[in-house]
Amino acid sequence: MPEVSVIVPCYNAEKTVTRALDSLASQTFRDLEIIAVNDGSTDGTLQTLKAWKDAHPDINIRIFSKENEGIAETRNFALSKVRGTYFGFLDSDDYTSPEMIQEMKELADRDSLQLVVSDFLWVNSRGERLQKEGPYACGSDMMVNLFAVLWNKLYRTEFIRSLDIRFPKGCRYEDNCFLYCLAPHLSRIGFTEKPYVHYVQVENSITHNNNEQVKNMVEVFEIIIDYYRTHGFFDRYHDALEYITIKAFLGNSFLRSCQVKDRKERKEAVRMGWDLLNREFPDWHRNPYLRSLGGLKNRYFSMVYDWNIDLLTWYFHTFGSSNL
Repeated sequence: MPEVSVIVPCYNAEKTVTRALDSLASQTFRDLEIIAVNDGSTDGTLQTLKAWKDAHPDINIRIFSKENEGIAETRNFALSKVRGTYFGFLDSDDYTSPEMIQEMKELADRDSLQLVVSDFLWVNSRGERLQKEGPYACGSDMMVNLFAVLWNKLYRTEFIRSLDIRFPKGCRYEDNCFLYCLAPHLSRIGFTEKPYVHYVQVENSITHNNNEQVKNMVEVFEIIIDYYRTHGFFDRYHDALEYITIKAFLGNSFLRSCQVKDRKERKEAVRMGWDLLNREFPDWHRNPYLRSLGGLKNRYFSMVYDWNIDLLTWYFHTFGSSNL
């Protein structure tokens, strides 16, 4: 059995997946398997995967092909195939530095960690930008400071499988759901300050430009909040859970909703998040993190009320959010 499994979900990735796989083939740590899952691609992704496997007979890659069900079900499917002591993710658009798995695994082994977190690099047409994550403590501190992406982290397989956490079928923002539900279970996490993953931002991708997908965040946060309630975490982590809901529906999700072109759909998307926030956390203006963390964004969050949210929606739709 391999020591580390790396999951590579693939959907219409024929132009980028070779670079991702090449970066895994270049890892200094060799006892790994690649789990590449073709999620019903309509281009030549499957053929590209097979050709890459034929060209790299020394690399342990397992290719699976299934009908298109979306990224969440693709991740669930791949997790069921993991054989490594640890596993990680690499999206087919991205690529990683050769020392990533070796160094993160050594840290996990040394300190018996359940999760290892690294920094990463944003990559776009303007160049590269460093994104730091952590260090933070387990529990509330992690929830408040977590960067909710999967692929800059290494997970202990046995620990993850001991939990009843799955990616939400049919939902985007599945990484938020997985990581926020994981957070209250963790007791041993570690950090490396090296930026291994190059996260490639594709300007015309669904993630960045299909703003109607923002509505999907409501369903994801309903799942997260219900998870905390049913597992007895809600009261203990109330303030942190409230704060991440504020950030979701007055921050990125709200700002993306503001860019929906159709006025009726734009208002509906904004109101769905606003209604969820106020229904679940009616006293959210008193959240302690809004004051203790400070900063322009938290001051802005504190200023949003029912009487001015439509005005703010118009403002950010018209002028953007570059000053926030």
